[in-house]
Amino acid sequence: MKAINNYKNYNYFYKTLNKLVIYESNFIIFSSFLEITIIKFSFKILLIDKTTSITKKYKSKKVKKNLISKNEIFSNKSKYFKYILEITY
Repeated sequence: MKAINNYKNYNYFYKTLNKLVIYESNFIIFSSFLEITIIKFSFKILLIDKTTSITKKYKSKKVKKNLISKNEIFSNKSKYFKYILEITY
């Protein structure tokens, strides 16, 4: 339960999620298989959210970089270029 409540510090759980759920340190070992499954399922959702946010961040940086490099196409920074930049933000 500690890992789920402290979801901002779960970067170190990426590689071996199945093993870390069973470890005694920083985890509570439950007697029921269903409880362990619930923890693993909830944790997987958090990892997917983290991956999605990283992907969006990288994609937005790449799009902004490409648009700014094509600034020479638009003379004197016309209103169209500013409009395109507003859409990407």
